[in-house]
Amino acid sequence: MVVHTDIIREEKTGHNVVGFINNNKPDTVVIGAHYDHLGFGGEGSLYRGEPAIHNGADDNASGVAVLMHLATDLQHMPNAKNNNYLFIAFSGEAKGLYGSNWWSQHPTLAIDSLNYMINMDMVGRLDSTNDVAINSIGTSPSWPGITKLKGSNLNIKTTEGGIGPSDHTSFYLQGVPAIHFFTGSEEDYHKPTDDADKVNYPGMLRIARYIEAVITTLNDSTKLAFTKTADTDTSKTPRFSVTLGVVPDYMYDGKGLRIDGITEGKRPPKPD
Repeated sequence: MVVHTDIIREEKTGHNVVGFINNNKPDTVVIGAHYDHLGFGGEGSLYRGEPAIHNGADDNASGVAVLMHLATDLQHMPNAKNNNYLFIAFSGEAKGLYGSNWWSQHPTLAIDSLNYMINMDMVGRLDSTNDVAINSIGTSPSWPGITKLKGSNLNIKTTEGGIGPSDHTSFYLQGVPAIHFFTGSEEDYHKPTDDADKVNYPGMLRIARYIEAVITTLNDSTKLAFTKTADTDTSKTPRFSVTLGVVPDYMYDGKGLRIDGITEGKRPPKPD
């Protein structure tokens, strides 16, 4: 018996949205956030039910809102004029960092002119603990100092590795010091319930002010040094997925794994 099948390769086009503040300086700071989400769900959704709009208020309208706020403020901050600023709203993050990976390999500015990159992904759920993760501070010896900034009343937690599940990874892989701001996952992650009424807007403003303090602290003529971190494989852009039916608590830094939520209709596999 001979079996024939047709292979249909579906192609879609996404677009990054880019803006530039030109201060006529040799180096440029990249500020990024992805604007894509999951539409009606499908691949990547943790919702089990009839198709429903996934608005992605935290993931990642929150990051885009902070990006736009920074773009407005940085035009008028005299103590932040020693760099140019490139703002990129990325597409295709949820499918595998496609937008940032494409830009980093087809840059509109020379990679060696980039000073550093700041990425905001899921910064809309600051809670009473005031916990904020700054991921990938191992990518430059200058980053650890920013965790000691005074006046924010934020409880900063950090990770070292340059590889992570967001768009800063694409810049790290090109040798650019890159960090990721993140207020943690929640039970609404990749579900229709991630909506605007659950976003902490004053908390987002506090994070924007903290990032502005980072930028002004680093506002000198010294370009940040890049450090390669101890990642096991940096040859490819990583793909990330939940495989055990659980959502890890990414802010937890104790022993073991703390679970922040479960995927509806799934459960971890039974032991043999």
